[in-house]
Amino acid sequence: FLLFIGIVSFIPKYSELSYKNQEDFENPNFSASLEGAENILITKLGRDAIFNLYGLASFEDTLTVKNLNNNPITSILIGIPHDYIKDLIFFEATGVNKNTLMADLSDLVMKDSFNNEFNMIIIYFESPLLPQQEKTIKFIQSYTNLLSFQYAGDTQNIIFKSYVYPFVPYKSKGEIIANFSIPQVARIVDYDWGEAYSPPNENTIYFDFDDMKGIIGDNFIEPFLENIGIIKNITINFAYDNPTITKIEAQELTREIFISPWGIIKVKEEFLIENLGAIPLYTLSIKIPVSAKNVYIFDDLGEILGSRIEKDYFDLEHDNLNIRLWENRIILVPNSKFRFSIQYYLPFEKYTSFNWLQESIKIDLLTSTYEFLCREQTIKITIDGCARINSISEPPNAIEKSHGATVIIYEDDYVSPLEKKEILITYTIDLFDLLLRPIGFMLLIAIVASIFALIVKTRKRKSELTATKKEIIPLNEIREFCSLYEEKNALSLEIRQAEEDARRKKLAKKAYKNLLSKNNAKIEEIQTEIIPFKKILIETNEIFENIVKKLDVLEAERMSVKDSLNLLESRYKRGRLPSRAAYLKLSDDFKKRRKKIDRTIDKFIQQLRSYLL
Repeated sequence: FLLFIGIVSFIPKYSELSYKNQEDFENPNFSASLEGAENILITKLGRDAIFNLYGLASFEDTLTVKNLNNNPITSILIGIPHDYIKDLIFFEATGVNKNTLMADLSDLVMKDSFNNEFNMIIIYFESPLLPQQEKTIKFIQSYTNLLSFQYAGDTQNIIFKSYVYPFVPYKSKGEIIANFSIPQVARIVDYDWGEAYSPPNENTIYFDFDDMKGIIGDNFIEPFLENIGIIKNITINFAYDNPTITKIEAQELTREIFISPWGIIKVKEEFLIENLGAIPLYTLSIKIPVSAKNVYIFDDLGEILGSRIEKDYFDLEHDNLNIRLWENRIILVPNSKFRFSIQYYLPFEKYTSFNWLQESIKIDLLTSTYEFLCREQTIKITIDGCARINSISEPPNAIEKSHGATVIIYEDDYVSPLEKKEILITYTIDLFDLLLRPIGFMLLIAIVASIFALIVKTRKRKSELTATKKEIIPLNEIREFCSLYEEKNALSLEIRQAEEDARRKKLAKKAYKNLLSKNNAKIEEIQTEIIPFKKILIETNEIFENIVKKLDVLEAERMSVKDSLNLLESRYKRGRLPSRAAYLKLSDDFKKRRKKIDRTIDKFIQQLRSYLL
């Protein structure tokens, strides 16, 4: 059976070579055009801008597109200023039902009347937009380096300068608004945007295009905001008093997800954080799944203490993991880096499903999230006992085999907090590979147990051979030694009982003295008689010698306890002890110790008597 298991386990798995990458989509860069753009109208244009204190700016643009052409259209274009392309780290388009739409950065570059260049992003509808129909889409973007940090005194000033409304090559008419939100802990110091604006509240600046009609004189916006001129840009200055958060980035992130069909999903993440701000950083905040168990934060020096997991009432899927560096690590000063790791376990049943030997796992590879930018991210999914990969919803960068496991590798750069990376992996379990390990452990245990049994049996056989050796045991001397020792113990116990009776007035003082004198004389006589027998036992062999020496030690210990009892009683009678309770407690302890010594002496005497059998 073991030979069969070994042969099957080492058969080359040709299924590894049969894996095929997922179907490649045709490059859509040149599949869109501006034909009929003059008959496309944006009836609703909105922007929600959100800034965080880690240095990222995110925009959520809402566009309602109306087709005034006589033919259907399948896509629209949206522009990104050419200077911002290098800072664009993430974009995504969704429909009104939050369904993901295909969006791609094309090679098309357009200019407005001011000779500003715009790179065009193509967004494809899930179905063609028919004439006179409308569709609403959302376009989400995330940028870095749009916020500049300045530190003065106890205040961190953050300056944002960018455009107000989205850039589209179509006419916009109707509801056109923009909303800029800053973090709750910050306050707006100043902002500049033409002469028409709505007064902000403490953390929000709200703009409505209707307020500008008196300045522009039109109730529509031309393509690329041409008719609003220079006031399409805005500068916002907001401050963070007594700051604890500043601009940071994860220079490197390696996430290892280990999946075992035995019911284990272990996640280990290694971060390399760099402080790019102007103030020291005392606390790091990272979001981990609410179902994460056995969370352990550590670095090369060991566990990082002081970390706390707190509930996030605005995010039901994640908890906040706050890592307080100041407890047993140094703070992260500007331009310094810190490498640490987080390890936790996820519930296996939440992410997996089985169909006989096929297993499917659906998981968001970005298991932990954070509000700062990650420049380089490597995700390694290690599947233990995987015979072959049947399908992957997103093609990986590489698939490797390592020590009986399949490793799927994804590599990304400039990862935004807005991103999600859900994948579905279906694979076939290698039953023989899974069974080989426990069988190996069973064999190892069986071999160790067999060796142990063999050693024990050999030692027993040697002891039996040793026992057959002829050895002269002084039976008469042992018998006499035991009898004298037992008689001596009996006399000592009789003296002890007489002392108790005399103390309780149950025995006359004269009778007690006579008994004491007679027994002491007899004990001295026995001690003289027992000396030659003791000498013979000591000279016989090492076993008897050890027993006799232990009996001598116990006798000395019994005499010491007796002296201690007499001294305690003498001090009590002279009033030298604090209380009667203390006297009774100590006296009881000494008596228990004396009884234990008596039992040990009896045990050794019985051990000697066993040789008489």
